[in-house]
Parts: sequence; structure tokens; C-alpha cells
Amino acid sequence: LASAAGLTGRSRSVSSDFAAVSRAARRGDPSATAILERSARYVAVAARTLANIMDLEVLVLTGPSFAIAGSVYLPVVRDELDRAFFSRAAHGVDVRLSRSAATASAIGGAALVLQSELVPLHEGLRLPENLSDSEPAALPASDA
Repeated sequence: LASAAGLTGRSRSVSSDFAAVSRAARRGDPSATAILERSARYVAVAARTLANIMDLEVLVLTGPSFAIAGSVYLPVVRDELDRAFFSRAAHGVDVRLSRSAATASAIGGAALVLQSELVPLHEGLRLPENLSDSEPAALPASDA
């Protein structure tokens, strides 16, 4: 759709093309806005499914794409959850954009490294260096 509307650049990067579509939508291009809103509806349905399965109270949209076009996605996701979240009578889902959406993947990766190095591990939580040493010994054949 974006290519047909002439909204993507010559780059072969999805993120560059997404940024081009987002810039066009901010400038008021109706084709770009329609593309983002359609994409947002797909994200909203996925968010609704996860919220229903996991009975979420908070949903944080994060990542570089939401940093660029979160203002389009946020109301669509909120509307979908307001309309079709199973537990909406008991509680709503607070949907918000991450304050660090642009750098979320780097922060998450760094957190994983820090956790693996700093959190004390209990016996059995880490794979042994030699997996064959950890295999249970063969049980003796039964005489039954």
C-alpha cells in the first residue's frame, strides 16, 4: 500500500519506509494516514487478544515505531480495548506510550545482560556447560 501510494523511499529498510509513511501522515497525507490507521487496527486487535488472555491492567506500547507514530496507534488501541475487552466492566486497561519507546530494545537488551551477570542463580537454573553430564543415568531394566 505504501509503495503504491508513493510514500516509501528507495531504501530497502522497513523502518525507513515506516518513518517516511509516518512523516507523510503528520503532514496530513490522507493515504499515509489511512495506512497507519489500518496498521493500528491490526495492532489493536492483537493487543485486545493479549489483554483478554492475560487479563491486563496496563499495556505499554514501546519501540521505535511507536516512538514515531504512537499518536496514531494509541487512540485506536484504546478504543478497541474500551469496546471489546472482556473484563471492561470490572476494570479497564490503561494503554500508554513508553517514555523510552525509541530506545526500549537497547534498554531491554542491557537489562538482560545485567540480570544474567548480577542476579544470583540457584542450582539448576542455568544450563550445565556439558549437557551430557546432566542427563539422568539410565534406569536399570525391570525384571517384571
